[in-house]
Amino acid sequence: MTNNDGKNVQIIQTIYGAFGRGDVPAILALCVPSAEFSFEGGSPAVPWHGPWKGHSGIGDFFSTIGRAVEFLSFEPRHFAASASEVAVLVHLRYRVRATDKIVDQLQVHWWSLADGEVTALRHHEDTAQVLAAVRN
Repeated sequence: MTNNDGKNVQIIQTIYGAFGRGDVPAILALCVPSAEFSFEGGSPAVPWHGPWKGHSGIGDFFSTIGRAVEFLSFEPRHFAASASEVAVLVHLRYRVRATDKIVDQLQVHWWSLADGEVTALRHHEDTAQVLAAVRN
């Protein structure tokens, strides 16, 4: 790993720590104003799939997912980095509040960074499992 690779991993670890504390302003402080969060294979049936653009949109993402699910486990397991990207294997377990159904899966979070700030996050998940959980 180069110095920049390690710095990028530290930035993403800081973001996950802030997420665990519910500190959205700390997350936004590490994102460029035009950052975008999205879900590959996302569905309009899933309220938090977005895409979410800019600080206001990303703030809305966290509000939406916070209202929609209760996280039971959020465990970043492995980090792989380059000069401009960090891929993270994350184990997530959450309860969808509207249906009381559980999602338990591995996701890949693909972060893009420039000059020490996040420009994009793309979630790769088992969308079929999430759709089954949000539907009654």
